[in-house]
Amino acid sequence: MKAKTVLIVEDDPASLDIFETILRHGGYEVLTAQSAADGVQTARAMLPDVVVVDIGLPDAPGFGVLDELSDDPSTEHIPLIVCTVHVFEHDQVRARRAGADVFLQKPVEPTLLLDSVTRLLQVAPGA
Repeated sequence: MKAKTVLIVEDDPASLDIFETILRHGGYEVLTAQSAADGVQTARAMLPDVVVVDIGLPDAPGFGVLDELSDDPSTEHIPLIVCTVHVFEHDQVRARRAGADVFLQKPVEPTLLLDSVTRLLQVAPGA
């Protein structure tokens, strides 16, 4: 059976490395993007099974990634996880309105990220 794919949209190299290591160790194929534009483009081209998005991206807020993926018929089915240091209640509300299924605060516990991806894949269409 082919491994499920997770796209990580994260500009911080340390966080990107940590998330990638956690998910690869959990048996997932991992794609990465370090900007909002690259994240949206990669998601549309590769159609990953889950997308993990940081809110504080260099070219545009991650909310835009959430909006674009949620509004695009080709990607609207993909579960979205926000993993960010922006943890005010209004950030969480905005992320949920933009389509986030899970909101995680950095630094994230490795098992929490892995469990969130696994849980979303179990309830996703075609899982």
